[in-house]
Amino acid sequence: MPIITKTQTIQTPAEGFVGITNKIQYIINEIIYDNHLDATTFDGSVTIFAPHTTAAITINENADPDVQHDFFIHLNEAVQQNIEFVHENAHAHIKSSLVGCSETLLIHEGKLMLGTMQAIYFCEFDGPRTRSFIVQVTY
Repeated sequence: MPIITKTQTIQTPAEGFVGITNKIQYIINEIIYDNHLDATTFDGSVTIFAPHTTAAITINENADPDVQHDFFIHLNEAVQQNIEFVHENAHAHIKSSLVGCSETLLIHEGKLMLGTMQAIYFCEFDGPRTRSFIVQVTY
């Protein structure tokens, strides 16, 4: 079972979602092309991992940006930045742990298996920054 790992770099805002679904699908397409594989029979899985303690990866709605807005409003209410933490940006570390640093999805016939309203997002809690995420495809 082959495993291919690639790293991508992105610029993030101060706080928010950065859509990475197209970047993940591009990597899958690239693997299929580079290895002379048949997309119609390419099945496997992909894991997306954020190697940062103040960022996360999530799957959420892609149709209505109000969902992203509401997500951050309520997450900020749950983990308030103005609380006196011992560690300066502890709020960002807590948010990262709550959301999680990775997601695993299935690949069927060369395509990510996402629901109609789903997309993959890199979540920034302590930016803006140059960040990376790791994509590992197993097939």
